[in-house]
Amino acid sequence: MKAFTYLILATTFIFLHSCSKDTCVNTSTYSIYEPVYVMPDSLDKEFTIEPSRPLKNPGKIYFYKDYIFINEPYEGFHIINNKIPSAPVNERFVKLRGNVDISVMNDYLYADAYIDLVIIDLRSMDQLKQVDRKAGLFKSQYFMDNSGAILSHYKDTKVTETIDCNHPSWGRGYFECGDLMLFDKNFSGGFDPSASSNGGSESNGGIINGGAVGKGGSLARFTISKGHLYAIGSAELYSISIAEDGSVKEPVVTSLPWGIETLFPYKDYLFVGANNGMHLISIDNPSSPQLKGTFDHARSCDPVVADEDIAYVTLREGTTCQGFLNQLDIIDVKDIENPKLLHSIPMENPHGLAVEGDYLYICEGIHGLKVFDTKDLANMKDNQVGSYQDFHAWDVISLTGHSLLVIGNDGFRQYDHSDPNKLVLLSTIPVQK
Repeated sequence: MKAFTYLILATTFIFLHSCSKDTCVNTSTYSIYEPVYVMPDSLDKEFTIEPSRPLKNPGKIYFYKDYIFINEPYEGFHIINNKIPSAPVNERFVKLRGNVDISVMNDYLYADAYIDLVIIDLRSMDQLKQVDRKAGLFKSQYFMDNSGAILSHYKDTKVTETIDCNHPSWGRGYFECGDLMLFDKNFSGGFDPSASSNGGSESNGGIINGGAVGKGGSLARFTISKGHLYAIGSAELYSISIAEDGSVKEPVVTSLPWGIETLFPYKDYLFVGANNGMHLISIDNPSSPQLKGTFDHARSCDPVVADEDIAYVTLREGTTCQGFLNQLDIIDVKDIENPKLLHSIPMENPHGLAVEGDYLYICEGIHGLKVFDTKDLANMKDNQVGSYQDFHAWDVISLTGHSLLVIGNDGFRQYDHSDPNKLVLLSTIPVQK
């Protein structure tokens, strides 16, 4: 696997003017994140319940009953008691190496731990315990190099480089340098380790098909629907039947086109975001998913959500997907086998999104959160009803009759969205470096 390098901070812009011509120089400091691989037998499989710790590098977010789970990529997850949304309590941290995604059904939590699946009993939140670990269940090449070693973590090294405006990379979100690819945080929204993981998202939470399930964000790679845990690798979909006692059966693996990234359930379908399109998969037979349709787009990262036969897809530049688009695509999926693009709306740097009723919530990275009224899709770009800035946002969960949960590089924010035209901030949990 190539080493990926992410541009962390552009530190200095110098503009020089002379009588003959203008010149420009950009001196930038990079943080190089190089993948570190270990053999499966040497993986740290520790599972421990620790006292609460501050948020340092928040990843994906998940909601179940009165609790919020916030991932720290490859380290584990925080458990936040949210019985009082205006005063959430960070209660404990679950140390689980290699974890990025979780899903919950009937008080059993399912978490990835590198290529393993870990099952945790939540029936007593004061006495969490691991009840099973399915070693090697996720054998995706997305994690492995040619020797079978597993992506363990990223090594951080600082580099400083200077380019001028004659350099072909000037003004771009990323540029290539040999086998390294460098990314600008101002374009990509920051280092996103979850983009290089194996894991997904529930659609509504509550009681679904007889089981109490939680709700994940649009960037997730785990989801539960129809009594099955679904997870995506880089080119495969895992379908894992869940028994009443929380145990799981052997997965059914369905091959999909390369480059899949996110997973969102809607009705009898899974909407799979890929770096070059959106795939629509029928789970009418939950143990035998069938690819029914594909919507192709230019290469770009693209989380997707759906409601009322309309899918919303964000495309952004400056990511490992190597795209140059910043836009929202609105797609008619009434005919699941023939999705049709209705409208495209320019955005600044869109990431995760959520839809509820007549409103769409879009995370814009360093540009915060935006809210759109969706009643008139043809004119939706003119129906932005809210813009909340001065913070970073990369994924969002809308909870019917509850609150709006937003996660970003600088921490967690929670809003009262009973009036989507005027969000009211309820609480925050900031990152502490």
